[in-house]
Amino acid sequence: MTDLTLNRRRMLTSATLVLVAGAAAPVEARSQNRATFDGLRKTIAVDLFQATESVGGSVTAVGMTAMLTQALVEDGRFLVVEGSGEGIAPSAIVRATVTKYEAAAGGGGMSISGGPLGGLLGGRASTRSQTAVMEIALRLIDAATGQVVSTSSAQGRASSRTSEAGLVDNWGGARLGGEIFRATPIGQAGQDAIMKAVDQIAGGMRDVEWSALVVDAAENGVYLNAGADRNVQSGLTLSVWRPGRTLTDPGTGEVLDVEMARIGRVRVETVRPRLSTASVVDGEPPIRGDVLKAD
Repeated sequence: MTDLTLNRRRMLTSATLVLVAGAAAPVEARSQNRATFDGLRKTIAVDLFQATESVGGSVTAVGMTAMLTQALVEDGRFLVVEGSGEGIAPSAIVRATVTKYEAAAGGGGMSISGGPLGGLLGGRASTRSQTAVMEIALRLIDAATGQVVSTSSAQGRASSRTSEAGLVDNWGGARLGGEIFRATPIGQAGQDAIMKAVDQIAGGMRDVEWSALVVDAAENGVYLNAGADRNVQSGLTLSVWRPGRTLTDPGTGEVLDVEMARIGRVRVETVRPRLSTASVVDGEPPIRGDVLKAD
């Protein structure tokens, strides 16, 4: 490789970075004004969004699922778990469907071109504005009973500027760079809808009981499958319930209810990241599988 070729490639790289920096302005971050949540955190899972090809298909479904999961984690009021049956069981499951999807509606644009480096390089840049709309329908389902706790919908809108910048090596004709997005309009509209949906989900979760399970019971204490990850604190008193007969629909096999008998209370003594130990306050000694509920 000659010195001339090497220098020319260095100039191409530098010029590309200049255009990239100028075209892709940072997206404004949403302010997080919510106070730190210090209540007991309920477990929740997010099912894969339903999205037909007319509303973006699998790309939209996976992207929206990831964004809602992240938003619920960052919100701080919930412990978000996988709904695959492994690990901690969720108290509720969010199921959502994309019902409206307008990737771009209206907008305008501008383009410029020139050769800033004395004919060695040719530069091209264009900018266009777009507005996108996305609407989602939500169902919050009690994982223990399968019943729909609440339904809601949320719509998001976003206007964004999409910039395309590129450089052409006028000697060799090779194009460098590509589309540089300041923000994808449909992604921003989806994020707007999700931020509204989080508060709706939180409202529905008020009707879902907080619960944990007895992992083991021994002379030195009762072990619970909830710890600092669910905001459990020393001194917390929990009632102990023993599952009894399971009532199922003879036609469908669906679990209709599980009879529960209150057998006593325990008080949390020590808290670990994902586990707590408690002592018996009154009633029968708990056994593995007993359910704990907040008084």
